[in-house]
Amino acid sequence: MRQITDFSTFFTKEYTLQFIRDFFIKKGFHEIETPTLMPALPLEPNLYSLKTHWQEKNKDFYLPTSPESSIKKLISMGIGDCFAISKVFRDLEDIGPTHNLEFSMIEWYEMNKTYQDIANTTENLVLETYHRILEKQGKRTTNILTYQDQSIDLSTPWYRFTLIELFQKYANMDLTKNLTTESIIATAKSKGYNVEGVTTWEPLYTQIFINEIESKLPQDKPVIIFDYPTSMSPLCKLCPDTPGFSQRYEFYIGGMEIGNAYTELTDSKILEANFIKEAQFRKENNLSTHPYDQDMVTATTHFPECAGIGLGIDRLAMLFADIDRIEEVIYFPTSDMI
Repeated sequence: MRQITDFSTFFTKEYTLQFIRDFFIKKGFHEIETPTLMPALPLEPNLYSLKTHWQEKNKDFYLPTSPESSIKKLISMGIGDCFAISKVFRDLEDIGPTHNLEFSMIEWYEMNKTYQDIANTTENLVLETYHRILEKQGKRTTNILTYQDQSIDLSTPWYRFTLIELFQKYANMDLTKNLTTESIIATAKSKGYNVEGVTTWEPLYTQIFINEIESKLPQDKPVIIFDYPTSMSPLCKLCPDTPGFSQRYEFYIGGMEIGNAYTELTDSKILEANFIKEAQFRKENNLSTHPYDQDMVTATTHFPECAGIGLGIDRLAMLFADIDRIEEVIYFPTSDMI
């Protein structure tokens, strides 16, 4: 086990947690304690759970990739605006500078709102939390965050782009015409990517995004990217004016993806069809899986119009502490255990 001699970065995460909780309590949100052992979870592309086993009852449980399904069941019962701060887990992802096997997430939901409203709350939450951390540390309040020698202006509004705009601007590519495996293979091949053996859409999308877009995102302010392909957004409401895209955004600060939000899908039939499609994909490709959450599907039949987001607290604390390794805000990181 490593020896810690400087606790300052860990305290920054401690303050981040405190001030995030304060922010939502002041707004009248209910805080939810969600379970860690789940018999079933949502099935989403590229999110894989860890499994454990209850020997007494010979029953499998799964560790949540987010607290989403538990929160949504309470929303369907009428709890209203709410949030949960939880430990979450992601399998089939390696640990690294910004990845840990388990990490801290806040997920919150606002009733009768859309992802555009959640974006406004996100901006205010990050800025207010940063101000309170500076005050706690006895520093002058400013909107300018210094991270790894970058000056990042957290003043609102942040940069806002659609994913379609970014693909056109930086990759010279019409994403609306590249939503099938065949079309994106042809485009990627023309760009010089190795497409040999590629049989699905997502790997080439990810390569193009990382290589041609992510590294070119503005660094002087946070960036919110709206409207993602529906194929990778199974829990989101569709964009009314952009076929093939859904009301989802991700936001980046200092080059790190910090959160993922969407206007919630309220059609239980579409939701279950998406889960079944993902289950079939995993079976055909010999990928690990878990039972999909039928109770969540049922709850969606009583779901109000609302929007929600999951935000990585550890990465946000990294920004506030000006460090580039996630293990410097986690007392017992996975890297110490392997």
